[in-house]
Amino acid sequence: MSFVRLAQVSRHYGEVHALKRVSLEVAEGELVAVMGPSASGKSTLLNVAGGLDLPTSGTVTVDGADLAQVRDLPALRRRAVGYVFQDLNLIPSLTAAENVMLPRELDGVRTRRARAESLAVMEEVGVANLADRFPDEMSGGQRQRVAIARALVGDRRLVLADEPTGALDTHVSDEILHVLRGRADAGAAVLLVTHESRYAAWADRVVYLRDGEIVDSSLLEQVR
Repeated sequence: MSFVRLAQVSRHYGEVHALKRVSLEVAEGELVAVMGPSASGKSTLLNVAGGLDLPTSGTVTVDGADLAQVRDLPALRRRAVGYVFQDLNLIPSLTAAENVMLPRELDGVRTRRARAESLAVMEEVGVANLADRFPDEMSGGQRQRVAIARALVGDRRLVLADEPTGALDTHVSDEILHVLRGRADAGAAVLLVTHESRYAAWADRVVYLRDGEIVDSSLLEQVR
């Protein structure tokens, strides 16, 4: 069953047509990798799929809800959608654990429970020992793993990851892909943007974008 569905989605920014009539479905339990050259529309696709941006035309459905009709998009995103942004978007004045906890606290989860959930997922991605450090006290790779933990905390049924291994070495990148693969195997829909074919090989399918259009889609044997 598809958890997220884009139907004939276009997104225009003035004269720039970032997406052109894109149709894509990602099922629960599926990891789909998105590849393509720079400025092909990959990040725009993620933003539209998760409701951070609305399409110029076409429809985006998440868990059966048309995002154009959802009254409280921020609540939907906090509860169901996890993002890993290219620029991470960590809050400098919050510790690593506080950054990871933030979506849960904004959704009304008590601090003690939110911290416990956050520490568990930080352990999963290998940064639990950095819980009380601030972003400027961490390396780029450590900050990236904290951002990934924030995207995974709670019951995120859709995970959108925009180059999540960009600041990580090969060994840690493989660990992160193992975590994302595990989330998909546990039932989440995962949409991964990557330039690296070795990371795309963890996916069930690879979708290729060029100039805002899907030009190819390939099934893969899953790597475990």
